[in-house]
Amino acid sequence: MIMKKVLLACLLIAGMPVLAQYPEGGGPEPAMVYTDSGLSTHTIYRPQHMDGAYPVVLWGNGSCVNSNFSYREFLSEVASQGFIVLAIGPFRDSPAPRLQRPDDPSQWPPFETDASQMLFALDWISTENRRPGSPFEGHADIGNVAVMGHSCGGLQSLVSSSDPRITTTLVLNSGMMPDDGDSYMILHGARRAMLQELHAPVAYFIGGETDIAYPNAEVDWQDLQNVDIPVINANMDVGHGATYSQQGGYPFAEGPIAWLKYQLRGDAEAAAMFVGEQCGLCVSPAWDIKRHNL
Repeated sequence: MIMKKVLLACLLIAGMPVLAQYPEGGGPEPAMVYTDSGLSTHTIYRPQHMDGAYPVVLWGNGSCVNSNFSYREFLSEVASQGFIVLAIGPFRDSPAPRLQRPDDPSQWPPFETDASQMLFALDWISTENRRPGSPFEGHADIGNVAVMGHSCGGLQSLVSSSDPRITTTLVLNSGMMPDDGDSYMILHGARRAMLQELHAPVAYFIGGETDIAYPNAEVDWQDLQNVDIPVINANMDVGHGATYSQQGGYPFAEGPIAWLKYQLRGDAEAAAMFVGEQCGLCVSPAWDIKRHNL
């Protein structure tokens, strides 16, 4: 408790707003949550005491809203497992107001956020990793970077994935739409041909047949059979909203976190969740997994 009070005091002195009772995650390195003045458009989730270099995870929100508050349990858990998470949306200590959109996507206003913010955050952390005196100096593993997002944020991840600095892409409860003038794809600046241009492993984690993204992810799966990269499509029957708001984001968090450990850290135990005839997700009654080039 004393250490936590000291930590909070230091952050307040540094001008970093901190959630009074933010989740710390259940991993070996308790997380902290704040916005840095140099990256005011994002929220940072990271281990409280960084020792060594940590892979980077760039996050996009569902509905492309400018708030990650609804994902704080999940993102804190990811950070506590030894990752630096840069999530689109400034720090908030309460839910962001949601504006009702028309049913027809062609009538929607521009999204509150866009895919370029993911790569902007990567540029920022790359600079901070080199800047003397930065809290991130030498602590960001820029050679291991994931783009990851839920629903609308999943499409942002796919749009961002062509950047050569991206090590892996995680598409959560999401998938591409058709190319024939689909208004949703137009709003994203996305096209199905992007799937053929992926250069790094991609993992789809979907909420089963009740997930509205399920049909789109299944079509993506078929298209990705022609791409020479590792691909998985894993389903847990939790619907489109999954379990992000539950403690640690579990049980759905199990899949994405294991994939991050496998792809960004080469963790052998995490790899066993996806590789081999008796892989962890293969034998789990909670998951249904398909694999390509793995």
